[in-house]
Amino acid sequence: MQGHPTPLRHSLVVAVAGIAIAFAPLGAQSGGKAKVLTPPKPRDTTSAPRASAASAPAAAAPSARPAAVPQSPVLDSIREVVFHNLLEKDRAGFSTFASAFCLNLSTDDFKKASTSQDRADPPEGMVRRLATPRTPARRASTCTFTPNASGRSVAGRALLYTVGAIDLSAGDRAEAAAGYNYDGYSSGGYTFNVERSDSGWVVKQWRMEWTAKSASP
Repeated sequence: MQGHPTPLRHSLVVAVAGIAIAFAPLGAQSGGKAKVLTPPKPRDTTSAPRASAASAPAAAAPSARPAAVPQSPVLDSIREVVFHNLLEKDRAGFSTFASAFCLNLSTDDFKKASTSQDRADPPEGMVRRLATPRTPARRASTCTFTPNASGRSVAGRALLYTVGAIDLSAGDRAEAAAGYNYDGYSSGGYTFNVERSDSGWVVKQWRMEWTAKSASP
């Protein structure tokens, strides 16, 4: 009879209804779509050091630019008279061995050995006035210096003369620092006291501050 369902159809209807009831709460919670839950990604421990290094201040790196050597006609006049005294009097004692006489400027006080890198060539006009057949002076940048290798001959090296810091606080008197380096074999520092006269600046006295000799010529 059509008005009464058979036992088999009744069982199917009941089963389907039960399945619908069982899944209805899950559909209601998920808004009709199943959610996929994924575990959190592990912490990236490699990115933090890179970010820290990138954010380090650039000022931490040492500057490669040397300090400027002061320039003025008065300073150059004092430098020239000190260079002249060094060359003519052979204060270093190596003029008979030297293959080149190299002139240099710096801001060092030469009270002790220094590795200061604030260097500059003197003006070309000054170098020409100081050059003589006995001491053919030239700018330090045109000289070649070589390592002080064991067994190397003492003769034939470049003799570097440097005029450093100049103190003009006494008016017509000044104190000028100077130094020499015989291509790594020997080096030393001086203090020159100069005075202004009618003919220009003249050296009144000088003293050796220190001297050193390489252990292996």
